Amino acid sequence: MNGRILLVEADVVLGAVLAEVLRHSGYEVIFVRTLQGKGDRFDSLSAVILDIDTTSPEKELVWLDGLQAYDESLPIVLMGLQVPQELHHRLRVHLGRPQTSALTLVQKPFRNEELLAAVRQSHESRLPEEANGI
Repeated sequence: MNGRILLVEADVVLGAVLAEVLRHSGYEVIFVRTLQGKGDRFDSLSAVILDIDTTSPEKELVWLDGLQAYDESLPIVLMGLQVPQELHHRLRVHLGRPQTSALTLVQKPFRNEELLAAVRQSHESRLPEEANGI
């Protein structure tokens, strides 16, 4: 197994497809449609993939607050349409990660290989013993 991924995607069909692609590539996947109201403890995550509304990312910023309990080395891969540099910077600052490479953006539409490459790259940049839980 390559690691444990938390996939947050509001679209059930897209989320199911992405989860299957990730599983087929050797990842264990926890697929949720929202982080809102999730009191679950997600242990030993290798990365988080979050679909973000780039026109109005306010709800995602709230969701990202829930991820702040994780070590800043936890890779977060954001999927979105066009992600302006200002929003990218705002997300980094919001997470308290202005200089880290642990926040990656994948622009929609993307090929499965592009998402897998972003996950793989961010996952491989962490030391294996750095998996964290909240």
